[in-house]
Amino acid sequence: MATLNFIRGTIRGRLGQFVGSSWKGKSYIKTFTKPGNPKTAEQMAVRTVFQNVGHIAKGIYDAILKPYTFPKPRRMTAYNRMIQANQAMFDGKEWDPEKLKIFEGPLHNPGITGVTVSGDTAVIAFDASGGDPNDKALGIVFDAASGAVVNGQVIRDAGGVSVPLGTIDTGAADLHAYLVFSREPVIGTSEKGQVSNTAHYKV
Repeated sequence: MATLNFIRGTIRGRLGQFVGSSWKGKSYIKTFTKPGNPKTAEQMAVRTVFQNVGHIAKGIYDAILKPYTFPKPRRMTAYNRMIQANQAMFDGKEWDPEKLKIFEGPLHNPGITGVTVSGDTAVIAFDASGGDPNDKALGIVFDAASGAVVNGQVIRDAGGVSVPLGTIDTGAADLHAYLVFSREPVIGTSEKGQVSNTAHYKV
């Protein structure tokens, strides 16, 4: 059933052969098209990829994607930039946490040398040499068993980033660690900021 808002002049929902919706705050009406077989195996596989990538992106949006995605994407959010970075997984129609990309960029990423879990903390270790010692090192831990997403950050020179695991039950967890680096733009220069590619480590 459609909802009419006479003050704003908008329609939400289906009204006969039309559907009212909005995009970026602008209301519009389009012709209703019945989806063709919306539950094929391929469509369900793509939805599984989107659900997982989207879930992780939402979990790190405020702490990592929004402040540290560089260069700042134009005409899209940092969330959508991460979705775009995982296009190959969508094309392959198979969710694989080892192939997840947080960032894609030229900044040096030495990879993860190991992950140590002690109590309610995971420490993601890496070689601090190479790159600017003040680059931001961003660590993410995803528990595929519970869906929990947690993160931590430190400067590159530290050689390891601690990630509080919160309520994740490490005894029943299926942990995946990710490491990315970000360099913020220098104020007063033409520097636009950079990010690295994504390193993965199965804990």
